[in-house]
Amino acid sequence: MRRTLITAVSQQPACNACARELASILANRSLQASFRPIADFAHCTILGYLSAVRGPLGMLHGSFQRLARTARHQGRLHEFSGAAITTIVSAFVDSQGKGLLFVPILAGAIEVGGPALAEAISSIIEARGFPPERLVLQLPESDSDNPGRGVDWISTMRRAGFQIASQDFGCGLAEQHLWSEMAPDFVFLEEHMFDGVNLATAPSDSFVEGIAAELAGSRSVVASGIGSSNDFRALKQMGINYGTGDFIGRANPVPTQAMSAAAHKAIAATCSECTEERKPGRAAPGAVLERLLIKAASVAPTSSANAVFALFEGTPGLRAIAVVEGTQPRGLISRYEMGDNMSRPYRHEVYGRKPCTRFMDPQPLVVDIGVSLQELTEIVVSADPHHLISGFIITDRGAYLGMGSVQDLVREVTAMQMEAAKYANPLTQLPGNVPINQHIDNLLSAGEACCIAYCDLDHFKPFNDVYGYAKGDQVIQHTARVLAEFCDPERDFFGHIGGDDFMLIFRSENWIQRCEQALERFGAEILGFFSADDIARGGYITENRNGELEFHHLTSLSIGAVEAPPGLFQNHLQISKIAAEVKKRAKAMPGNSLYVNRRIYAADQRITGD
Repeated sequence: MRRTLITAVSQQPACNACARELASILANRSLQASFRPIADFAHCTILGYLSAVRGPLGMLHGSFQRLARTARHQGRLHEFSGAAITTIVSAFVDSQGKGLLFVPILAGAIEVGGPALAEAISSIIEARGFPPERLVLQLPESDSDNPGRGVDWISTMRRAGFQIASQDFGCGLAEQHLWSEMAPDFVFLEEHMFDGVNLATAPSDSFVEGIAAELAGSRSVVASGIGSSNDFRALKQMGINYGTGDFIGRANPVPTQAMSAAAHKAIAATCSECTEERKPGRAAPGAVLERLLIKAASVAPTSSANAVFALFEGTPGLRAIAVVEGTQPRGLISRYEMGDNMSRPYRHEVYGRKPCTRFMDPQPLVVDIGVSLQELTEIVVSADPHHLISGFIITDRGAYLGMGSVQDLVREVTAMQMEAAKYANPLTQLPGNVPINQHIDNLLSAGEACCIAYCDLDHFKPFNDVYGYAKGDQVIQHTARVLAEFCDPERDFFGHIGGDDFMLIFRSENWIQRCEQALERFGAEILGFFSADDIARGGYITENRNGELEFHHLTSLSIGAVEAPPGLFQNHLQISKIAAEVKKRAKAMPGNSLYVNRRIYAADQRITGD
């Protein structure tokens, strides 16, 4: 039914406005490319990019689908296909795109002019110096009465070194033989195949179980439309190793060097390579600069100005070049500053053969790959504004690794802020249940020792009854500030479960001292929220449900702590259950109290079950 509908729409005559826009686009070569990252779940990297084109911004009918449909009706499909592929490949090469490039082949283009299309593709990549093995031809869904047509064309392109991707997963029985004969390198599992299926519980769904069985052992399936971490985890359990969607990264005019922060965090938690012990001096798993690193070539201080200028001219997307002596960076040459200087009269003749260091910034922005996102942001914000254009050099213990883009950094910070705001508690703006649970699971998966401290206010409900909910909100906010003060933002995690419950996830070794200091500070400052009479009597009196007067002690803070050595717990459900029990023990103690779980486990014991 889905293909029938597409065919029916494609048979509608193109509107005059669409035809005029298509003619203008082809005449002016004004197509614009976009690239959406495809994540490699097994290695926590970007496999490549899905590409697309559209007309210039502001064009009413400039979408890819509408332009393709118009080109087909006007008999200009071959011309539009060539223009689209030229635009995509050129933009990818100019932006120094890494990995595979998935290029869409328009429906009907092979049937209308297969040989000419093959020649056009080969000419384009040869002209731009793009290796054919990095180009993946993304075939459309079959829309003809003869699905076998085009197999010869595909064989020809394979022999030329190109890879093939099919969108016909789930095709009818008549096409399954064609699919096996074509043997695509990649197969797309389209989002519409999961209509009505809850991906959060996908592995238990009978329909999805059937797909998982058919995909078992395949490393070439790419799942589309991944919109959340739940989608990713379900697809990962099905054995799918590649995926794309808004959760992984949105379409961008430039192929981004990093997937979204949320996606990297989720994938890294399941990636065996990310959980292995790292080499000394390198950043911890998931360090932001590892995701932003651009492995850009460098030049020696003795390189001539003409050579560097030629390198800029031959690589339009290159914004700056590092000057490296041995392994140590000495400076940075900005594309714009060098271009401005060398474009003046007689500059090539005077300075062209001299060392490029004349145009070098001897004090570039240099950061070690192990710095945190917060440190990196502070460095960039406090730096001279010209670094915002040229970017920064990334080193490992002083040795040059590559370059970093401020644009990629801003994108990373924005993604993390959006993810944090999505689940933040509205009263304290602290991370809520979802990021708390994800953080615990990530630490457990990585085999990192931690301590879970469950914090809860005692006698808080009667406080609200006496002093009002506005005053109660102030107490919760004040509690959050006190607890946050005794967390190391670089090592510890602080979240707000809801109401008057908080969760501290310590990696700091002195977590007991931090908890005791927080309790002492809270005990001293909470008195400011009570009247002098209540402080004098050590509590306050309220009326219970039976109309009887009841005495309550002053509000205090209880903390129940559970240590989680590597390998003891499997997930947050197991550790949170014990943390809740320990918190009850702490609340049974009078005043501000800390109760540490003293349960003894055997050396080889592992907590199982939910």
